[in-house]
Amino acid sequence: MSQLAGDGVQPDDLARIDSLTPEDFQPDPMPRRRRPRPAQVRIIACLAVVVAALGWVAVRGLTGNLVYYLTPTDISQHKADVGQRIRLGGYVLPGTVGRDGQLLKFTVTDGTKSMTVVDTGSVPELFKAGQGVVVEGSLGSDGRFHSDTVLVKHNGDYAPPSPGEKPPNSADLSQGG
Repeated sequence: MSQLAGDGVQPDDLARIDSLTPEDFQPDPMPRRRRPRPAQVRIIACLAVVVAALGWVAVRGLTGNLVYYLTPTDISQHKADVGQRIRLGGYVLPGTVGRDGQLLKFTVTDGTKSMTVVDTGSVPELFKAGQGVVVEGSLGSDGRFHSDTVLVKHNGDYAPPSPGEKPPNSADLSQGG
């Protein structure tokens, strides 16, 4: 013990060391957390704003595409307002297709109700009476649907023209299709 006392260790220190238990060497159960610096808080706040803005843009952009199209029955039940841009889907009623100058007029039906469509846009080559269509436009105050885009439903089968036969170059717009 005299040797230890000469090294700067006092007898009281030895008594304290002998009284230590294993619990004295356990880490603190609640370690102190370091406070975030103001720069870190600003970065986290900016990231939160960016994520919220991107989420809002994504949700807002998708809400217009949740309803693919309305039927004439839906429109007759006032699910669309005059002037509201919507899509109308159904089948072209045979015998209703006709041109009036630059306008193409036809009637779309869902089997229950029918609606007259006045189209001012181009017409796909596969357009014909009895064909399924989706038209984009708005409901007019005259009760007709004013369209600028016609989309034709088809089965996707392609049959090339027979040898010597000319391929079709325009839609079948004859009365009755």
